[in-house]
Amino acid sequence: MSLASLTESQRQALQWLSRLRGDADETERRQFEDWLGGSPEHAEAYQQVQQFWQQLGDLPEVAGKQLDAARGFVRHSQLARRRRNAALIAVGFAVALGFQYPEPLQKLAAARYQTDIGQRRTLALADGGRIELNTATRLRIDRFGARTVWLEQGEAWFSVAHDAEHPFEVRVGAGRIRDVGTQFNVAIDGENTTVAVVEGEVALSVPGKPALALTAGLQAGFSADGNLRAPSVADAASGAWRDGTLIFKRQPLPEVLRQLSRYHAVQFKLTDSQLQTVTVSGRFSTSDLNESLSTLQNGLAARIVREGDGTILISAKQ
Repeated sequence: MSLASLTESQRQALQWLSRLRGDADETERRQFEDWLGGSPEHAEAYQQVQQFWQQLGDLPEVAGKQLDAARGFVRHSQLARRRRNAALIAVGFAVALGFQYPEPLQKLAAARYQTDIGQRRTLALADGGRIELNTATRLRIDRFGARTVWLEQGEAWFSVAHDAEHPFEVRVGAGRIRDVGTQFNVAIDGENTTVAVVEGEVALSVPGKPALALTAGLQAGFSADGNLRAPSVADAASGAWRDGTLIFKRQPLPEVLRQLSRYHAVQFKLTDSQLQTVTVSGRFSTSDLNESLSTLQNGLAARIVREGDGTILISAKQ
């Protein structure tokens, strides 16, 4: 059974259940009574969803952590916006009763976390693992014990507690990164995602292609249209952000500036065309912009001017 298999009457019954368990007023209660008495099918559907709800309290412990999570989330969801409640309660039913539910609803029920520009954050997982979020990152974590994370933007480091029966999986678009007990970094950059493995092994897959095994010291990636990149030696810069460092090796100056702007609310502008082809090597701080600008100014023999609106002008010294 899945949410997609519910009849229209059952869907309406779920909506009414969520309203009545929330802050329904007298007008809505009268509308509910009219709906309930309007068709024997409505009354039967409402009785069925009520029975589902009651089973959340009566199921044996075989449901384990999933049941506890479902109960807690359904209670919490009653405080959320009313238009989302019916779908969220349905997810709670599906998980607690062992049913399958589609990924869009998994994401809807997932807990959301994000960081602002220049901010980092560490999340401790119930299974002993942890996730470190880099600057301007957004992800969701499954609330029901499925050990699934959706990385929607930015970059994150994963330290995973291995569980063969409940594999940990990171999803980026159509791509899937499944652990085999590991530490790895996942970075989204425009249309491309890069996965670098520091310890253990991951299986990287996209629709229609065999899974790619990545072991420690290797990296690979995929594009938004599903093309896999072949494995290569992991870039030394992968994960360096965790120490507050950006590492560049003969990178074009525009790319260095683009990376720096991920950590600071500024806009760089090159005023001389010849600077477009200049390459940069070195270590830069993710937190100290003044230090980074000083390093650039000395290394490039450039002139750097900070404007009041947050724009930073970089020109070649005459």
